[in-house]
Amino acid sequence: MSGSGGPGGLRLWVPLATLTGALSGLAAAAFAELLHLGNELLLRGIAGHRVPGLVGEDGPAEASGFPYPVVVPLLVAAGAFVATALVLRVAPEASGHGTDAAIHAAHHDPTGMRARVPAVKMFASAVLIGSGGSGGSEGPTAQITAALASVVARRFKLSYQQARTTVAMGLAAGVGAIFRSPLGGALLGAELLYRADVAPGVVVPALLASAVSFLVFGLFHGFEPIFGTVAGTGWDHPAQWLVVPLLGLLAGLLGRLYAWTFYSTAGFFASARLRRLPRVLRPTLAGLVVGTIGLAVPGVLGTGYGTAQRAFDADAMLATSVWVLLAIPLVKIVSTSLSVGSGGSGGIFGPGLVIGATAGAAVWRLLEPLGLAPGSPAPYVIIGMAACLGSIAHAPLALVVMAAETTGNLSLLFPSMLATGIACLVVGDRTLYRSQLRDRSADPDPAADPGSAHSGPAVVGPRVPASGPPAVRAGRRAARPGVGRPRQAGGRPRGRDAGATGVPRRWTARLYPPPEPVDRPSPSAGRAG
Repeated sequence: MSGSGGPGGLRLWVPLATLTGALSGLAAAAFAELLHLGNELLLRGIAGHRVPGLVGEDGPAEASGFPYPVVVPLLVAAGAFVATALVLRVAPEASGHGTDAAIHAAHHDPTGMRARVPAVKMFASAVLIGSGGSGGSEGPTAQITAALASVVARRFKLSYQQARTTVAMGLAAGVGAIFRSPLGGALLGAELLYRADVAPGVVVPALLASAVSFLVFGLFHGFEPIFGTVAGTGWDHPAQWLVVPLLGLLAGLLGRLYAWTFYSTAGFFASARLRRLPRVLRPTLAGLVVGTIGLAVPGVLGTGYGTAQRAFDADAMLATSVWVLLAIPLVKIVSTSLSVGSGGSGGIFGPGLVIGATAGAAVWRLLEPLGLAPGSPAPYVIIGMAACLGSIAHAPLALVVMAAETTGNLSLLFPSMLATGIACLVVGDRTLYRSQLRDRSADPDPAADPGSAHSGPAVVGPRVPASGPPAVRAGRRAARPGVGRPRQAGGRPRGRDAGATGVPRRWTARLYPPPEPVDRPSPSAGRAG
């Protein structure tokens, strides 16, 4: 990290990363507890169904069945209704999966995330996922901790570049904590901002913030890898290498299908055909469908992490029909696209891990009777997780490391790298996160990528907010090529760059999340949260 020892270097980033990491760890721990509580009170307490859990969370190995099957679709729909109503009423920018909002804020308005976002996102996501909605915990955590980092940057009056770094390391710290993968989280903070580039200046502060966050989170939830220490990952037979390209190809195709299905679903729910339907009812109707699907394929309800955990069990996979294993990744894609693409508050990162894990288990199940697979599906599951999500999220290095950390096993780094590289070639420029810029040349501030301005001291005087006077905004846009796009009254951007800070002129199937016009204060007036 250039300039870390210069003015505003270590003296700034060590305490700032420590503070951001501590806040992120506390927020991630609170969110994890709320998710567990929501699941116990709603899906288990009302519908009588308990989803399989993770070894690292002492969860049950098997699902418990449906004593009241008619209740499940109604419960999922009700959870979606309550979560969406809360978001639309208090903080509309907290709708959707959250990661795109965090990435957009890091690029375009790093001090503009409102202080109310973390609490709203936390409760809304806990209700939606806890009632059975299909979504992950990473996306909400990313927005929660990025918003906390944005508040920190605003309170300390950091410069624009320093605030971008702070938001990026907040995102990294949150994800690193919730997945108990501090190194993977730090790398994710650097990779997730771009489709074909990294932000090298983010890595060092993100490493410190992610380590502190993991320490704080572990004090409440333990330090064991979420999937436990996975055994049976031997990779010593030459024939196994022939399967790696197949896993990479399949993971890349599933990644493309996941992104296409998600954004097509989001476009459908934002289309003119559904404009007359109140926005709060769109996730509600999607919840009815997801709950009905869950009766047939229980593994799609909630986060689905327990389904990925079960994929490591050879006996469980051999007892499962090949057709069921082949269907689970596809059904998870559809259910997540419905729950989150309709405007529900849940993540799409975690489901990507589940999709890759179950796809790897399906390949193992097909090859095992032929004597072409190892005795355990674990190698294929780990490689599938890394390749599927690493390719479509454009974070290959982070996901290879994260797959190793979450399973407590480093023996599959090289085959995971190879499969992920092949999957990235298949995915091409497609992405799961539309707020990603292509590379650092597209940065709103041409001076540097996030984190490269570490040598500059913090701004201690008054700063011009993102929604400053028109003349100031015009001057800022002229100084920053690529940012001067059409804007609405109040300085909020239109079109593709509206993200979570404004309402665009129109929405198409290629845009997400699709908020409708709402009366809300300007960013400068609402920052007090």
